[in-house]
Amino acid sequence: MISIDSASTRSTASTPSARAREFATPKSFWIARAFTIMTAIGLQLVGLYAPNVTFGAWITVGLYAVGGLTVLLQRVIAERRVASWPAGD
Repeated sequence: MISIDSASTRSTASTPSARAREFATPKSFWIARAFTIMTAIGLQLVGLYAPNVTFGAWITVGLYAVGGLTVLLQRVIAERRVASWPAGD
């Protein structure tokens, strides 16, 4: 276990893979990762279930369609704005 006193602020590793191993989480941390993944999956399923129960299947499909189109439109507008910027800016 690394204590605060022994932790260095500068990396002494010379290659990117060595630096990645230096800052990687320990293998014994798998329980927290598994819990986080299972919580995320559970919240996604609740997020799909709640509007279906509240509004019904067709309204839920409509809400997801409008949300998806909104994200698509935002990306298209953002890409057009970036493409129209002069190269020097």
